[in-house]
Amino acid sequence: MIDLSVWNLTLPEQVPLRTIQTPQMQSGYNSKYFYRNGESFVFWAPVTGTATGNSDFPRSELREVYPDGKARNWQYSEGNHTLSARLAVNKVPSTGQIVIGQVHAKDNLTPYVKLIYSQVKGVGYVQVYLRQRPNDVKSPLVMTYKSMPLDYFFNYTITITRAGQLMIDIAGQQYVNRIDPSWASKHFYFKAGVYTLDNQGPATEGGQAEFAELNVVHQK
Repeated sequence: MIDLSVWNLTLPEQVPLRTIQTPQMQSGYNSKYFYRNGESFVFWAPVTGTATGNSDFPRSELREVYPDGKARNWQYSEGNHTLSARLAVNKVPSTGQIVIGQVHAKDNLTPYVKLIYSQVKGVGYVQVYLRQRPNDVKSPLVMTYKSMPLDYFFNYTITITRAGQLMIDIAGQQYVNRIDPSWASKHFYFKAGVYTLDNQGPATEGGQAEFAELNVVHQK
């Protein structure tokens, strides 16, 4: 299940981009971009969707908030912080790539961690990209889980500890590293859903994923 009281939702429509606030989420909001499928929620972001101001690509994506709807931002030294999910990727655009989870930083245009589902020649991969320092131009690829097919449910977990340790688990495969001290002053937040890394093609093309579980835990 997904506790909708700790998220708001960005949709790939309107200018400025439409955001569904937490109370509306809890009231049973659904649309073609975000809808319930049994106990799961499906995210859809077509390549023709509206992009955010700092991006060229569309998204149907959750951003963590407090239960009152205020944006939640935290420094890693405040405690232990975990994002966990169980999902299946159903569709990718012609580029073959969608983002399914992020650790972003307030006032930083680029994320710290990106989990990208990629499909190359019919083979699916889950890839971890990590920006070592806030001002780095590139986010190197640091881990790949190979042979993850479409429509197959798998788990991922991202944990950042108060001591500055990063731990990522994708279907049992793990990556562990230390956070560079340059991130210490930054305020992080989690994002999850579908961020389609493509903006060319018909409205039927895009990224889609079904999340059966999505949890955020902050331990002081």
